[in-house]
Amino acid sequence: MKRGEIALMLVVGGIIAWLAPAPWWETDRDIYERMAREWVVKGCNDFHCFRPLVPWVLGRLPGPPIVIWKAYAVVCETAAAVAMSWWAMRWGVSRNSARMVGWMTAFGSGAAYTLFDPYSSDALMHLLGPALMLAIDRGHVAGATAVSAVGVFGKEFAALPLAISAATRGIQQRWPEMKRLTIAAVLVIAIWAGWQMFARTEWHYITGPTYSADLTKGGYVAFWMITLSTTLVLTLIAFVFGGIWLLWPAGLWWGPRELRQVTLASMPGLLVLNSLQQPDRALWNFGFLAMPAAAVVLDRVPAAWGWTLVGLQVLINLRFGAQLLALPSARLTLTAAVILAAAIVWRARAHQVAGRVQLDEEASTT
Repeated sequence: MKRGEIALMLVVGGIIAWLAPAPWWETDRDIYERMAREWVVKGCNDFHCFRPLVPWVLGRLPGPPIVIWKAYAVVCETAAAVAMSWWAMRWGVSRNSARMVGWMTAFGSGAAYTLFDPYSSDALMHLLGPALMLAIDRGHVAGATAVSAVGVFGKEFAALPLAISAATRGIQQRWPEMKRLTIAAVLVIAIWAGWQMFARTEWHYITGPTYSADLTKGGYVAFWMITLSTTLVLTLIAFVFGGIWLLWPAGLWWGPRELRQVTLASMPGLLVLNSLQQPDRALWNFGFLAMPAAAVVLDRVPAAWGWTLVGLQVLINLRFGAQLLALPSARLTLTAAVILAAAIVWRARAHQVAGRVQLDEEASTT
């Protein structure tokens, strides 16, 4: 992405964050602002107290907290879009398709939600996913380990890219690299576990009344599925990626074998994280799996089709995630996005078949 496009993305993100209404339900704002002010909340009975990195940093900045937190969300989500576009190009897609998935990342469902309710570590994790995967892929394991070790103080997800990369190298039988990445992942997890133990014993932190920590009852996903109707569960999951749900498997099928290996290696972490957290928000952390696959498909169709899908995806997420209620119904735009995505997959497949026929004809003439 060029600097002008990144600047435009920042401006658009800022406008959306400013237009997004205040949540009309209780959020985690109070505990995060308290951590920002007090650093240590002794005897805290909220599991967010175990994630102090972002409030500790933002609490040192001058200005109204809501402005600082929304600016943090805008910057992190824009940086995540840039990292995602680089990550997508690593898989051989064109710059134009990489730009498309960059915009769908900047204003994806999870990203748009952070512009609506920025009081969480989610925006930072959305950035660390593709950024760490790209750094590890380029061989910067030491730097990625250092960033991951700091990131787990924001949220435990920061350890997953190392673990996923280690598992990927195992699938590929690249044993020396797997060993190095496994050691790095274990080190980061040990730091996270040590922090948990310290906070519990020295500051008397507890997770409090959260379904995520109640593994005996199936974690948060069990509560979520019991509380909500099946129709609503499926609808919320559909909103997370919209039309990308159709592009993802097609891109894995047509894309490089290594991309399928990364996806396979991610499945344990994806299942665990989505069982412990709210699935429709946790899923977006794994956009670094879906977006490269989507870019593979978008590379095979006219650019106008791809950018139209980008527009529809953004509309879905500004209504579903950022809660801009003046926009068209998210169900309506979701339907349009799914229909267009199906057409894109069909067109991409026809393009592939035509390419094969041409190759066969050239081979027969020689």
